Amino acid sequence: PSRQQFFDLKRQHPDAILLFRLGDFYETFDDDAKLVARDARITLTTKNFGRSGRVPMAGIPHHALNHYLGRLLAAGHTLAIAEQMSEPGRGLVDRAITRVLSPGTIGDASLLPAGENRYLAAVLSDAERAGLAWLDVSTGEFVTMEISTGDLPDELARLNPAECLLPGDVERFAPPGRAHLRRLERWHFDSRRGEERLCRQFGTRGLQAFGCAERPLAIGAAGALVAYLERTNPALLPLLRHLRTEERGHLVGIDAATRRNLELTRSLRTNGTRGSLFGVLDQTRTAMGTRALRRMVGQPLCDLDVLHRRQAIVAGLAADAQLRGQLSVELAAIGDLERLISRISQGLASARDYLALSSSLRHIPLIISALRASRGGALTTWADQIAPCTDTVESIEATVEERTGGTCGIRAGCHATLDAATGRVYETRQWLTRLERSERERTGIKSLKVGFNKVFGYYIEVTRPNLALVPDEYVRKQTIATGERFVTVALKEAEARVLAADDEIAALEREVLAQLGHRITMSVSRLIETAGQLAQLDAFLSLAEVAVRGAWVAPQLDDSEALELVGGRHPVVEASLGGEPFIDNDCRLGVDGKRVLLLTGPNMGGKSTYLRQTALIVLLAQIGSFVPADRARIGIVDRIFTRIGAQDDIATGQSTFMVEMLETANILNHATKRSLVLLDEIGRGTSTY
Repeated sequence: PSRQQFFDLKRQHPDAILLFRLGDFYETFDDDAKLVARDARITLTTKNFGRSGRVPMAGIPHHALNHYLGRLLAAGHTLAIAEQMSEPGRGLVDRAITRVLSPGTIGDASLLPAGENRYLAAVLSDAERAGLAWLDVSTGEFVTMEISTGDLPDELARLNPAECLLPGDVERFAPPGRAHLRRLERWHFDSRRGEERLCRQFGTRGLQAFGCAERPLAIGAAGALVAYLERTNPALLPLLRHLRTEERGHLVGIDAATRRNLELTRSLRTNGTRGSLFGVLDQTRTAMGTRALRRMVGQPLCDLDVLHRRQAIVAGLAADAQLRGQLSVELAAIGDLERLISRISQGLASARDYLALSSSLRHIPLIISALRASRGGALTTWADQIAPCTDTVESIEATVEERTGGTCGIRAGCHATLDAATGRVYETRQWLTRLERSERERTGIKSLKVGFNKVFGYYIEVTRPNLALVPDEYVRKQTIATGERFVTVALKEAEARVLAADDEIAALEREVLAQLGHRITMSVSRLIETAGQLAQLDAFLSLAEVAVRGAWVAPQLDDSEALELVGGRHPVVEASLGGEPFIDNDCRLGVDGKRVLLLTGPNMGGKSTYLRQTALIVLLAQIGSFVPADRARIGIVDRIFTRIGAQDDIATGQSTFMVEMLETANILNHATKRSLVLLDEIGRGTSTY
């Protein structure tokens, strides 16, 4: 029967590895077991299923589930987790699939890097245009855009999705970076069906309010994401409350090679954030602030109005040390609101999660007050955009409380039936406490004690020298090294009352938390927006801290084609010098018709540092940051290109020279008069001239 149950559950998600709960293990069978043994690096065994014979089996201990889930998801597998829904010992245990996980649909914060977004993306393209949509199920971010097919690789490199959905009839597609490719039937990407799904998801009649009504490819890609969640994990859908449409022209174009060469978020040397631009800038206090700053670094802007607003906020924070200190304290006390809200929306939150949300939200009025008391008009405007969320705090604290000993539970007085059940348990446990004293007096056994364990329930324990004093109504239950354990009719009745009440209490507490979660979910859009505002504030505060420590200046941004840097410094190199001075440099381009700078000099003379420094200063300016220079005037650039370093791609038959030529051809084909192009040698060793 358990084998048949496994097959029935497997048919619900045939493409997923089924983790089948059997006691203290999650077991996998057949081909699933072989995959799990290989990718989770555990032992492959066999199990006898009667007439089915012995079949391959590999098991994961329940207490180590998350550790092995991480390995399996990193390998690109989709996992269906079947839990035991009834108590063992009463025939076949009921089981049901409670979660389906894939690399791009992980909502559990314990399986995610705290400071990074984990994106699920979908791509739909024709010969000239492409629709791209992406979402993060742990935060509710949901975005779509329509771009030229040639720009698609750059956008995917920017997002670096964990999982990418594609129509099954597309023959060639190279997923970027770590992305695991998932092919779906073409009809999932149909724009008409996509519009219906999106309207149903957001409760609207059309998509005009989201800015994508006239973009069928973007709609098809976004609709495929919703369809995928409907099929794999519908519990994630309530978090998707808004769809944002991005325009390619608002962002600076940066291809994958340039992101790698400039080491924006990952150092080529350390393979981590240390030694990258992001590593220098990251002084954030919250995980959501870290993610916001990472997004800023990865997607610099071309919009002057937005950049001037960001620059004004950073300037206001940089000018007020007391405000920075106060905001640092308040933000450090705030948890990861985005992922807390996600847990609540999925119905996974515990009483402790609700209290953590309440505790975090309590700091928002203090942050708003501090911003409004500042001298900067931009900070006051920012404060007006943050909702205090006091009603959510009141709702949580009227329902949930922290008890003595650090446990959390439902507050007394908010549910009459729950209070009554709790009262019955309290009375019975008081009776059990008195029972030990009364039985000692009645029997004359001074060492008699009443205890409990999960196997035998409540018992009366008598040491071996006192067994002759045991009353006749005591029923022997267990022999132990020091004596005997007994039960009585009254004790078993009390145990039955406690266990029944405990089950009732657990069910009622789940019901109360579900009702609380539903009330909070009704205002989840406001909560997500507030969390986003606080995350960005944390990122701006980080930029201000770095600017003050490094004596950076606010660059002058305009629509010109000028690039004038006086006393420019490389932000990452300077940060690594440990107080030694960095020899600064000037740069003057786009002025008096001078649009090209040819740099020569000996090895180790600093040419590559100068090139990267120029690009990083421009990029910092176009995320709204101050820059490491004495003075800077920067005309907005639309793209940044680099051709730096020597590498080959022998696996695809491309020599070092061929890689260089392809990268250079890409620059020549896409650069405009507003593009910043950095070429660090081309064709070395390939010519006698």
